[in-house]
Amino acid sequence: MKFIADLHIHSRYSRATAKNLDFEHLYHTAQIKGISVVGTGDFTYPAWAEEIETKLVETEPGLFSLKNEIAEKIDKTLPGNLRGPVRFILQTEISNIYKKEGRVRKNHNLVYFPDLKSVKKFNAKLDTIGNIKSDGRPILGLDARDLLSIMLDTDARGFFVPAHIWTPWFSLFGSKSGFDSLEECFSDLKSHIFAVETGLSSDPPMNWRIQDLDHVRLISNSDAHSPGYLGRNANVFNTELDYFHIRQALEENDLNTFLGTLDMYPHQGKYHYDGHRKCNISLNPAETIRLGGICPGCGRKMTLGVLNRVEELAARPEGYMPESRHGFKSIIPLADIFSEIFDVGPKSKKVVEAYRKTIESLGPELHILTGLSIEEIETARVPLLAEAVKRMREGSIRIEPGYDGEFGKVGIFSRQEKQSRKGEKMFSFALPEEQPEKKTRKIAKRASGEKRIVQNPSEPMPKVRNADILEGLNPDQQKAVESLSGAIIIQAGPGTGKTRTLTAKIAYLISQKGIDPCSILALTFTNKAAKELEKRIEKYLPDSENHVMAATFHAFCLKLLKEYKGFDAAIADDTVRISLIRESLGGKAKKRDVNSTDHMISLCKQNLLGPEDELEKHMGEKDGSGDLRQVYKTYLSLCREQNIADFEDLVFLAARMLMDEGNILSAVRSRYPYIFIDEYQDLNHGQYELIKLLSRENHIVVIGDPDQSIYGFRGSDNIYFKRFELDFPGCEKIILTRNYRSAQTILDASFQVICKSLENKDKIRIFSDIGTTKKLIVKETASEQSEAVAIGKMIETLVGGTSFFSMDSRKAEFDSSGEYSFADFAVLFRTRKQCEAFIQVFEKAGIPFQAADKNSMLEMDGISQLISLCRSITQNEESIGKNRLQDGFSSEEIKALKNEVGFLDNESGLRLLSKKAGLNEIMEKNARAKEAFETLLSRARLYHNLKEFFDAFTLDQDSDILDYDVEKVSLLTLHAAKGLEFPVVFVAGCEQGLIPFARDGENIDNPEEERRLFYVAMTRAMDILCLTYAKKRLIYGRQVKRQRSLFIEDIEKKLTRLEKTAVRMPEGKKPEQLELF
Repeated sequence: MKFIADLHIHSRYSRATAKNLDFEHLYHTAQIKGISVVGTGDFTYPAWAEEIETKLVETEPGLFSLKNEIAEKIDKTLPGNLRGPVRFILQTEISNIYKKEGRVRKNHNLVYFPDLKSVKKFNAKLDTIGNIKSDGRPILGLDARDLLSIMLDTDARGFFVPAHIWTPWFSLFGSKSGFDSLEECFSDLKSHIFAVETGLSSDPPMNWRIQDLDHVRLISNSDAHSPGYLGRNANVFNTELDYFHIRQALEENDLNTFLGTLDMYPHQGKYHYDGHRKCNISLNPAETIRLGGICPGCGRKMTLGVLNRVEELAARPEGYMPESRHGFKSIIPLADIFSEIFDVGPKSKKVVEAYRKTIESLGPELHILTGLSIEEIETARVPLLAEAVKRMREGSIRIEPGYDGEFGKVGIFSRQEKQSRKGEKMFSFALPEEQPEKKTRKIAKRASGEKRIVQNPSEPMPKVRNADILEGLNPDQQKAVESLSGAIIIQAGPGTGKTRTLTAKIAYLISQKGIDPCSILALTFTNKAAKELEKRIEKYLPDSENHVMAATFHAFCLKLLKEYKGFDAAIADDTVRISLIRESLGGKAKKRDVNSTDHMISLCKQNLLGPEDELEKHMGEKDGSGDLRQVYKTYLSLCREQNIADFEDLVFLAARMLMDEGNILSAVRSRYPYIFIDEYQDLNHGQYELIKLLSRENHIVVIGDPDQSIYGFRGSDNIYFKRFELDFPGCEKIILTRNYRSAQTILDASFQVICKSLENKDKIRIFSDIGTTKKLIVKETASEQSEAVAIGKMIETLVGGTSFFSMDSRKAEFDSSGEYSFADFAVLFRTRKQCEAFIQVFEKAGIPFQAADKNSMLEMDGISQLISLCRSITQNEESIGKNRLQDGFSSEEIKALKNEVGFLDNESGLRLLSKKAGLNEIMEKNARAKEAFETLLSRARLYHNLKEFFDAFTLDQDSDILDYDVEKVSLLTLHAAKGLEFPVVFVAGCEQGLIPFARDGENIDNPEEERRLFYVAMTRAMDILCLTYAKKRLIYGRQVKRQRSLFIEDIEKKLTRLEKTAVRMPEGKKPEQLELF
């Protein structure tokens, strides 16, 4: 059976698509066009997937038709000569934006499946990776090769087609963000690609020149965003009408089953030529080369078109024809032909009426354009139509080639021809006065162009030989590495290669001085930092069998307690700790009193004080030390009863153990004669005392920056950094001042902020060789909602647009290099509450993101029950019976679960517990809960058992739960951003009361620390820094006018560019919801 198929369309749920793009209109239009098989489009979008299930029914294997009751009503509106079978094939398009081989890649890919079961399974997997509910064509920060792998794992009967492979912005071979070969993109899975979509701006002869495409079928589809565009490009098959025969015809190079394509002339495509639409400049590749790719109108780089890119990759001359090739026919849509004849737009009433009469007389459009003889077309007695189709088939037409998002314009007849040959009846109107014709190029021969002639010390280190450890270090870093002083303090400003210096020094001691790695202790404040230390040291010394002890303070102390005291208590998370504090206060305490008591008990432990110590002397009268003593005792008693320890207990108990038991202290000192401390400015008193105990008579190296001390709320004090020279007389001090992270403008601005600090007496300035003409952006917005929208727009702009719509409408015009991917962006804010607006806006806009908020994750319905259950089963048998926080499970049930899980690996164990906790049902409806569960699974796979996983996860900080290998925008508090860096940083809420933070809205508890916190936020940025603020913000349920942060006023105006986002409305009109983009 011979039939036409259009295998790539969209639904009304995709951005910039028609509202009538539904199955009813697709069914109607497909018959008018003469198309038998149509892609469903957008099966990843939940609402559209539901329509697929409710409106379609499987008729042939893998193909679906509109339900009879719907189809019959539509058939009645069509003449008999237009009626024909219409089937739908399950199809979707996915936008992949990710980094590979050091470049941002953006490509679109088509996925096909034979049944709804596979679609649901595939969608469920993607739902854990990104937001598939935001747009019909979801944007995923996922490698195209990995997407293909997921498709194959879901159902190997599916097939995968790279879409419009030449489009500059979003395609496999695109000049802006594509690859040079299929293998570069899909590597080991290349063999699973057996078809590619050529797109509107290329045709088969252009693609025949690319040797890499010899083994694949070239298909062509409309990519319709409205029903009227259906079939502008299409495919011709001669096979059984079912999914599997269509797939087979594409996979096998059989010239008898896949007959070829129907293609618009590629010049009509909107990216055929090079150019710059803003300046009305359109050029062929040869002209572009002569101008060096620069627009003669504005001096900016032009968008290079498909023809240019084909010339760049082609290994064969123009006109090359392979021996075994599928056919193709060049067509012009019938509406465009009538538009040319009438000199009116293709959607005008005249064109619509002529189109209707013609198809009613001659049959479906594609049959007219490709199947009927010229004599048969003449029987319709439509003036000039037969001649127009004849010239179209011969290629005797003129087209102004499309460029930079502008469609090409068709020219079939001269003005004189239309005037002399027009029929009286159809052309009873007066033609416009003759205008000089624009100079256009005949395309009987296609245009051709000439072939185009076309270790930073802060970066992670590659594997190196021992002799290479010092390579690339600056003099100050090398001095620190080679120093043999017993005590060294290194003051390292932001981006000065702190971790590089620390790891190089450890590697130097091991490789050059023969120090046993096992004798080195390196302490950090986050699991991420500890793992990064380990990873870098291993790259320096890949063959070393022994390993450095790199850990957080709390993980190290837990290890000591387990080793020397048989410590097996469960580590309490915030939920358990607060519950026990409340119980210690009598069970009915107000939230404010519970939080205050929690803070005071933590402060006691940070100062190594038990309830038996003189709390009055250390804590002060205002803190209610007398009442606190009894509550503290009760709390500890409850913890012991349930065999629970909290976060602060770990350092508290370990330090006291070392103080009280000299033999243990001596053993630990002997084991670790070399001690390294990262972020020394963040030590609290307990950690400080622990280090003093361990470092006596040992070598010690500390590194940090007092200007980045931001954890006063948990007892940290940079005074310990400042008194290091008193604690270790004769120590060596080294200062690192060369920054390898940020543009100098960012450093200048951040210095102006921090040098106003009363505590910054030295005013040590760091410098960078990274020059830029970019200024800091200070953006004023109307509200927190418009602030989130404005940041979303900037992200879309800097990514280079996330869709054709944003590129073609020039929403991505502003400074859009397109060299950023989603992982390059971070949005920072002072409070967790601010995150909500960004989550809402980014979800709706389809911007992939991840929020570094461990507490919010653990408070999710289902996740909280799972964690509680996990905590219970990881306790010992005796403690299970005493645990009163078991969420409805009896002790016997917990013990039975513990035994059952004991035989399973961590992932299987968590899946079993999630089922018991009721999480599975919740995940079916809540994508964020599903994503949180996937995060837990990925963490659990790293540990030997659930007890080990649970203890480690409880010690994780907010930044530890981020996945640094995914392409997502990071949403973080200013504190969580410490130690991280991003090419583009937005600091949101730069307003008095937020930055600096005033808990009561007026009084700032610690203005100096707030200034340091803003300094830390600014210096996370590498290339672009944007400071945003809202004129009004919702505070405790009411709109409050806001004042811009005084910290911004400390920055010289010459370093900043002020932008304002205003919402203009006609007078008398009520405010409306802001549009997203």
